[in-house]
Amino acid sequence: MKKILTFFTWENLGWLFILIASILLFKSGVNKVVATTDMVNGFKFFNLSDYMSLIGFAEVLSVIGLYFKLTSKYSVIAITSLMSGAAAIHLSLMGGSGVMFPVMVGLLVWAGYCLINYSK
Repeated sequence: MKKILTFFTWENLGWLFILIASILLFKSGVNKVVATTDMVNGFKFFNLSDYMSLIGFAEVLSVIGLYFKLTSKYSVIAITSLMSGAAAIHLSLMGGSGVMFPVMVGLLVWAGYCLINYSK
């Protein structure tokens, strides 16, 4: 029982947050790179079709960078930038519909990063 309780640390909670955000962002980034019909229609609505692959590659590379100590800080900043842009687009063009996903992913990434690096 004591061994199980040592697993419940703030750092491990941070890694759980990073894992959840990584799964969501990696799936979203791959869908943008592969150009699924949902993503193509969404980016046409936002008039950003030319940037879909670039945003997808940025999301995938940022997710990969989260797991390396040297690049995790820069990946968190890149993901924050991408999610802030997504939230701004959703607020301006859709009246706030769908704005919670990018906000929550950004918060998960920051919470995970801070728990991993500052809870020791």
